[in-house]
Amino acid sequence: MRSSLARRLLSLPVIGIAALAIAGCAAPLNSPGKTAQIEFVSTTTTGGYKFDYYRNLAYPCSISGYQTFVIGTKVGSSATDTRPLWVHMHGGGVGWFNSAGEPQPGRGQKVEEAAGGLVNRLRDNGVIGRARNDAAGFRFVAVSMCSHDIYGGGDQPDPNNPNTTPDGKPRFTNGMFATKAAIAYAKAHYPTGKVILHGGSAGSAGVFNVSYSMQKEGVPPAGAIADSGEVNTLWERASAAQGVCPDPGRDGEALAAISARVHPELAKAGNEPDQLIARGELTVPILHVWSSADPNTCGSVPMTCPLRDGSTKPLGSADCAHEPMRIAVAGAGPKFRNLRLCVSPDTAPGSCATHVPTTKNGTNTDPAEAADYNATVLAWAKARLGD
Repeated sequence: MRSSLARRLLSLPVIGIAALAIAGCAAPLNSPGKTAQIEFVSTTTTGGYKFDYYRNLAYPCSISGYQTFVIGTKVGSSATDTRPLWVHMHGGGVGWFNSAGEPQPGRGQKVEEAAGGLVNRLRDNGVIGRARNDAAGFRFVAVSMCSHDIYGGGDQPDPNNPNTTPDGKPRFTNGMFATKAAIAYAKAHYPTGKVILHGGSAGSAGVFNVSYSMQKEGVPPAGAIADSGEVNTLWERASAAQGVCPDPGRDGEALAAISARVHPELAKAGNEPDQLIARGELTVPILHVWSSADPNTCGSVPMTCPLRDGSTKPLGSADCAHEPMRIAVAGAGPKFRNLRLCVSPDTAPGSCATHVPTTKNGTNTDPAEAADYNATVLAWAKARLGD
């Protein structure tokens, strides 16, 4: 029923006093990312694109190395032509360090990411494949997530992390600002028009964090595609209490450490992304995508779903995980859109059991939306370029 912890949606409780003391060292949400220490590493050409690989020495990873990113430009395109920028933020769950200083749930997503992995994320056959061949002429950025913090770290101390940089300094959690730095560097060094963010799973949760911070900075993206993940503690707690989607891997100590790794403004009570949208505080247009029996949120297992107004309704677990966001997006205006799908793996036709459908060339069988859902996603993104 339940997926592995490494891929699960994040629960962020209200941060406690001790965590607040740590998180108080975070950079202001409206601060720009640091670009002065970005260094060029290498270039590779594959699939008709040239990919430049960079390392940002201002932002260490949690265990070793530094935050990296690649910028992809179509071979043969003019170096002086302004292009829209598609920024991909991959998934991989959320991490932390326990009181013994051990990485949880493991070392994954906490060490420097090589160029090959980042390039491969821009070569999938889902909506990015459509965008690569589209007349809009997108340039692409793929960013690392080696703070393992759903792109929410505010360049702040990392609780229990014993690792240091080569010069002996602590390794902070910095995913949000590292992502903003990669975007700012691309805009400064490559002719760039409007920016589209695209995230899946933990990267989906991340697009809300990065969008809000970019908006606060005064450089909002034109739109953000959030596929299969957002913070929803109502669902997290209710699904666990009802035995629908329990998470035995996280005790109170773990939840406190996770919360303290995210910028305090994002971890604050009442600031989950659907609440920010509902209050009109997060105004970046959102395309909210999910498949209705996503196994990472325990599929279609029935549960009593809690809503923000205190009411409940019967829903499947995956739909419940997305219900507060669905409601917020539905009321946020014409540039916001929900895209509830039924995309099934070949091994289980009709199951709707797909996680992050925009990274796959699948078929939607929910009659409320087009079968070619990736065409819908790309059309929405291009519409935001024209706003």
